[in-house]
Amino acid sequence: MSSEKRRKLLIEPRFQVQLMLRMAAWAVLATLITGGCILFFLAMADQKAAGDFFFVVPEAGTHPVMFNRVQIVLPALAISLAVNLVLGVFFTLLYSQRLAGPLHRLTQDMLKVARGEPVKLGFHLRDSDELQEVAHAFDSLLKTLAEKGFLKR
Repeated sequence: MSSEKRRKLLIEPRFQVQLMLRMAAWAVLATLITGGCILFFLAMADQKAAGDFFFVVPEAGTHPVMFNRVQIVLPALAISLAVNLVLGVFFTLLYSQRLAGPLHRLTQDMLKVARGEPVKLGFHLRDSDELQEVAHAFDSLLKTLAEKGFLKR
């Protein structure tokens, strides 16, 4: 084991801060959705008119029975958590695609260089990709290797 310990918490501050802000934004959105569902269900429960959503008439001619707050909050939590889960999975897949695609392209080009196969110069990503610095560094490496004659084109 190495005796050197990592001294920096943020290795790539711009990238890591941006990632943390995105994840925090999703957590805030999930919290707001959960709170909104709970408030909606509780507001509906506070309407105390017969025939509303939270009243049940078991048999004709009997008085309506009102749900208690636990019976109202649990469905609200279940629905909001299900919505949060679906949205979380969807946006995680979307974001992982944005990271995995450029990494896959970079890996494939690195393997081509290692095998001595021709590689196209000018490794470019979309302007919105988070891995721009890695792409620029790899592009510099390719250009340097090409200038020194170590790279097939």
